[in-house]
Amino acid sequence: MSDDYKVQNAYEGGSCQVQYAVKPETLHSVSVELPKPKYNIIFHNNEGYVVGTLDFNGPGLYFEGNAEEGAIVFMDWISKIFQQRLKDEYDRGFADGKAAK
Repeated sequence: MSDDYKVQNAYEGGSCQVQYAVKPETLHSVSVELPKPKYNIIFHNNEGYVVGTLDFNGPGLYFEGNAEEGAIVFMDWISKIFQQRLKDEYDRGFADGKAAK
């Protein structure tokens, strides 16, 4: 490599460092800010349209959208989750009880 190039290190995540060569006059100060993840729960109706969003990104919890339709979608979802969980717990308890005999 000629003397008019300078070796730089580039961070690529984890502990991986990659070296690359650039001419000194092309070096600039660069600051990169990684985007913050979004913590949202988005509710869709049966047609696939967004009816509401629960936003956990700030200091509080916010809802934006059609509250009535969003609540229906949320309650339907939570009901299905708990019904399945109850069924799984019942099946596991039944199997454990049967094995204990």
